[in-house]
Amino acid sequence: MTVFNNILKKQDWHLVLLALLLALLNTLATWYPQYFVGEFWAISTISWLWIGVLAAVLHQVYVMLVLRFELETRWLTSNLPRIGYMAYMIDYTLLLIARILALIFVAIANHNILSISTYNRVFISLLLAIPFLWLIYSVVRHYSLKHFAGAEYFNPESSSRNFPRYGIFKYTENSIYTIGALGLYIPGIVFASPAALILALFNNLYIWVHYYCTELPDKESMDRFKR
Repeated sequence: MTVFNNILKKQDWHLVLLALLLALLNTLATWYPQYFVGEFWAISTISWLWIGVLAAVLHQVYVMLVLRFELETRWLTSNLPRIGYMAYMIDYTLLLIARILALIFVAIANHNILSISTYNRVFISLLLAIPFLWLIYSVVRHYSLKHFAGAEYFNPESSSRNFPRYGIFKYTENSIYTIGALGLYIPGIVFASPAALILALFNNLYIWVHYYCTELPDKESMDRFKR
């Protein structure tokens, strides 16, 4: 029962906050249908929007379950030492790609709804892209994607949350959650799509739910392995 409780620690708050975000999203779609018009590949904007929401939820719930199950039981490390983490990374990457593609497809389906000039689209997109690209460069140059996908859960004894900070990480510890979130808004700006901007906001808020309900509590769990 202790393992089960540890896996679901703070996930009651996860469900509550997710329910509030879904209710807010549904309210906006109901009250302001004019901002959710259009279609792409014969699929409506609102359908793409909910596909994007589903991709985000599946991604974060999958990550939480796999990483916490591994942290508490070490099942993948013990039984599938060579392919367990690789299989997780493949699933993680595919779900992340699905999440990003859904956001882009919403923007394409819902394009040119906002009255934003081409100049302003380019200017705002550049303002968002510069720090976002600096973050990507910092991750690729100094770290690796696997570090931010949860590699420490598979080896908590040697994990270190106080990793050396290079690039953009010298200036903000939570760069993935703060600077990384800026990239979510670029498709909505480029295509002048309110639906894409709303989906980006949902994703932005929802990754913070993961941070407070999963990542922060897991720091305490990892400390048990380093004592």
